[in-house]
Amino acid sequence: MITPNRYAMYSRPAGKIAKPKTQLGILAHNLAQQTAITILSVAATSGYVYALIENAAPNITFTDLPPSMQGKSTLAQLQGVYTNFMSQYAAFQGQAGAWINTQPGTATPSIFSRLVSVPTTLNDINDTVAGNFVLLNSLTPGSQAYANALNQQETLIGANQPAIRSLINSMTTLGTNLENAATALIASSKTGTLSQLLAAYKDDIATLNAAVSSASDEIASDNAKIIGEGVGTATSITVGLVGLLNWWNPFGWIMIAGGAVGAYYAIIEIEYLKARVAELTHEIDEDTNYRDNDQTAASLVSTFCQLLAGFSSMNQAAQKELLTLENLYNTLNTDITAALADLTNNDLRDAQTEWTTILTEAQFLENLTAYIWPSPVMLSSPSSFAPVGNDIYSLSLSGELFHYTGGAWSDMGQTALSCAGFGTNLVAIDGAPINGTAVTPNPTTPTYFVKVYNTSSQTWSIISNFPAAAVAVGGAGIFAINQLTSDRQVYQYSGSGSGWTKLTALPGPDAASQIAVAGGTVFVLANNSQLVYYYSTANNNWTQLTNFTCSKIAGNGNMLAVLGTDNTQYLYQPAASTTGTNTVQVAQLTTGDQYSIDINQNLWFTEAAQPTTHTKLAENVTGVFASDTNAVYYTDNAGDLYALGASGTSIKLPAMP
Repeated sequence: MITPNRYAMYSRPAGKIAKPKTQLGILAHNLAQQTAITILSVAATSGYVYALIENAAPNITFTDLPPSMQGKSTLAQLQGVYTNFMSQYAAFQGQAGAWINTQPGTATPSIFSRLVSVPTTLNDINDTVAGNFVLLNSLTPGSQAYANALNQQETLIGANQPAIRSLINSMTTLGTNLENAATALIASSKTGTLSQLLAAYKDDIATLNAAVSSASDEIASDNAKIIGEGVGTATSITVGLVGLLNWWNPFGWIMIAGGAVGAYYAIIEIEYLKARVAELTHEIDEDTNYRDNDQTAASLVSTFCQLLAGFSSMNQAAQKELLTLENLYNTLNTDITAALADLTNNDLRDAQTEWTTILTEAQFLENLTAYIWPSPVMLSSPSSFAPVGNDIYSLSLSGELFHYTGGAWSDMGQTALSCAGFGTNLVAIDGAPINGTAVTPNPTTPTYFVKVYNTSSQTWSIISNFPAAAVAVGGAGIFAINQLTSDRQVYQYSGSGSGWTKLTALPGPDAASQIAVAGGTVFVLANNSQLVYYYSTANNNWTQLTNFTCSKIAGNGNMLAVLGTDNTQYLYQPAASTTGTNTVQVAQLTTGDQYSIDINQNLWFTEAAQPTTHTKLAENVTGVFASDTNAVYYTDNAGDLYALGASGTSIKLPAMP
C-alpha cells in the first residue's frame, strides 16, 4: 500500500556545481532540475505499475461465513464476489502491461520505453542552443542578424518538443483508462457482499492501515525531497525515488521500499531507508498471520484497493511534472533572449559557459531511465557483485554478467538478477531487468530459476524448477528462498540435477527475506519479525539468534556480519561484540575483520581484535564486498570499482565494457 502523494527523492553528489550566477545559468539549472524530477516521477510510477503487475493474489476457498455475515449472504455469494474481484484485478494488471511493454500488433510504444525521450529532449535542445551560441558570439547584439538567429533558435527548440507532448498524451490516455478501472474495482468493494466482508474485519483493517500510514509519515519526515543546488558530474549523483508499499504474504505483510531508480541497491540512501522500513515494519502490530480465509480475503481486498488508489496519485503527480517541464520549454526561447539582453561580450561568454557546463553534466540523466528491476517482493535481497577468490563477477545495470580476471573484464553472455559466489561456485538468479530502450521485441519475462556456473567447463546449468527470491552459497552448500507467495521458505540444493530439500518453516510463522551461510550453518533474516535465525540440521529446526531487529546479514567463512535496524553493526562469533554504529553496509572477512560504510559514505576498517577501533579508508563509497579469500573491493559514487591492497591502498580497476 502506498500513501498517495508521499514519495521522496534522494541524491548525494560527489561535488555540487556552484549556485548559478547568471540568469542563463539559473535557467539551465531549472531545466536540469525539472528534467530530473520528471524522470524520477515517471520512472517511479512505472516501477509502481510493474510491481502491481507482479503482485499475485492467492486462491482462496471459503469454508464458512464470518458471524456478522450470517443471514445476509451465502457462502457461494462470498466465493463468487471475491473470485470476480480478483479476476477484475487480473484484468487491470493485463491492461497495465501496456505501460511497461509494447503490446504485440500495436504501433504505439510503451510509456516506459519512451521515458528516455525526456533526457534526450534536454540534450538535443542543449545541442541546439549551444550551437547557436557560437553564431550569436559572431553577431552584434540588437542587430537584425542577431534577432534572426534567436528566431531560428525558437523554431529548432520547438522541433524537439513533440516527444514530450506525445508522452504526456499517452500517459493521460492509458492513465485515465487504468484510473477508471481502478475506480470501478474500488467501488465494487464498497457495496454488496464484499462490503459486508470488509465490515466484518473493519477493526483489523483499520489497525493495519493506521499503522502503515504512521510508518509512511515517519518515512516522509525522515527523507524529504533532495535535489541540491545543482547536478553532479557523470554518474556522481545516485538518485532513487521511493514509495512505501505493503504486500501480502501467507505469514503477514512485506513492507518494502519500492520504485528505486538508479544504481540498483547500491544507493546509500536506499540502504538507509530499507533499514528504517525494516524497523517500522517490526513496530506494526499486524497479528503477523492471517489464518482465516475470510480475514485474509478482507485484508487483501482492502490492500489492493489502496494499491490502486496509489497508482492514481502517482500517475497524476508524474503528469504534473511533465506539464511543468513542457511549460519551461514553451517559454525557453523567450527566457534565453531575456537572459542574454544587455550582456557585454565577457558576460555573455560567462553566461554561455555556465549554461553549457550545467547541461553537459546533466547528460548522465539518460542512464537513470534505462531499466526497471523486479520489486523486493520478487527479489528480496539481490546482489550485483560476487567476488570469488581473486576473480570478480558483476552485473551491469542491464543485467549482463561480466567476469574480471587477469586484469580485464569479459562478457559471459548471460543475464541475471542476482549473483553470489564461494570457493569454485557461482550461482545466480536467471532473468534480466525490463529494458526501457527496447520498444520491440518485448522484454523476456524472467524465470527467476537458480542457475550455477561450472568454472572448469565454463558452462551454465539451471538447477531449480521454482522461482527464487534470494540465493546464497557457502561451505554448507547452495540455498534459496522460494519466491512464491504460497511458500517463501528456505530450500537447500541436493548437489545434483534440480533436487532441493525444503527446510522446516520459520517460527511465527514467518517468511525468509535474506539468507547467508557461515561456519557451515545457514542463517536467515525473517521478514515480519526482522529477527535472525539459524538452522540446526540435526534437530531440523530454527533457533533465534538475535533479540534485536535487523536489516542485513552477510556471511564469510565462519563469520557472520549482522546489521541492526538502528544501523549498528555486529560480528557473530563465540564472543560477539558490537563493532560500529551508523552503518548502512558491511562486508565480512573470514578472519572476523569487517569493512563497513557509514551513512555519510565513508569506508571504515574494523579489526576483530579491536572492535571499538575504526580506521577510515575512503570517502564517497557506495558498496563494499569481500571474497572467500578475503579480497576486498568497493565502488564509489562515480561508478568506479577499486581493490583494496594489503596496506589499505586503493587500486582502481578497469571499467566494465
